[in-house]
Amino acid sequence: MATLRDVARAAGVSPATVSRVLNGNQQVAPELRERVQQAAVRVGYQLANLRRPRTVPRQVGLIVPHVSSPFYCEVLAGVEREAFQRGYDLIFFTTQGRSHRNVIERVLQAPQVAGLVVITPRHGEERLLIDHPDAPPVVVVDHRSAGSPYPHVVVDNLRGAHRAVSYLVSKGYRDIAMIRGPENIQSSVDRIRGFLLALQEAGLPTGPDRVWAGDFEQRSGYEAVARRLDKGQKMPRALFCANDLMALGAIAALRERGLRVPEDVAVMGFDDLPLAAASVPPLTTVRQPIQEMGAIAFRMVVRLAQGEALESERIVLDTELVVRGSA
Repeated sequence: MATLRDVARAAGVSPATVSRVLNGNQQVAPELRERVQQAAVRVGYQLANLRRPRTVPRQVGLIVPHVSSPFYCEVLAGVEREAFQRGYDLIFFTTQGRSHRNVIERVLQAPQVAGLVVITPRHGEERLLIDHPDAPPVVVVDHRSAGSPYPHVVVDNLRGAHRAVSYLVSKGYRDIAMIRGPENIQSSVDRIRGFLLALQEAGLPTGPDRVWAGDFEQRSGYEAVARRLDKGQKMPRALFCANDLMALGAIAALRERGLRVPEDVAVMGFDDLPLAAASVPPLTTVRQPIQEMGAIAFRMVVRLAQGEALESERIVLDTELVVRGSA
């Protein structure tokens, strides 16, 4: 069965443009409309609804890995605030413990969904939506991938991590390690790249022992530190954690074993979640505008659902260094 992506490729336009034509948007230029229609015929796409305008539903779906993460809760807060102001309802779907394919099928079977906001998709989730012929407009948060047809809202994770490590270097730290996030999440990969780039620029070691495994959960930050200390291994003088939760876990492991933060080991996070300022000591971190990411993504998906063009399909927000007591 032909998909929107097949039509877009045949017509030489974006899937969003094909969606506007299929939804009967009258703002599409006649010659462009005709080109898309002809492409749809060539690839065998069903044209039953091509010229039938429809009322845009007032519901937006959200796909999120899970809702126990403070980061995802902050994104959802931004989406929810914007939805309330615009009179939209939200439908939540989580992929935790479920087949991604089954979740996508459930989402697409939900009645009257105007569009989808997908938060931090893993590799493969986008592919399932791209290949589905009935997928509504989609905007992705906290993820970018080469070749994806979907608009996305991200922060400059590479620059943010680079900023964090450059700060540590400026404070005189030369022995610096990192607790990374999952390697199948693009934001995590970009933070690793930013970390290593800053070390290279400072002439510091960048070997594999500089990057420790983590999964963005607090427990993984704790365990990454505890394993080394319990084996009698020497700790670095500074530790950059790819998110705040792992940083808090690392601090807990250090303090339980009699090490002081920052006197013995400086610790930095990434996110600036509300709990960062309340930690002991208060966490030095990189702030990303998490709620703003959700709000922007919601506004984008509503515009697409209404058949409007986006000023930009790639929104990259900046980060900010927040200096507190841990580094």
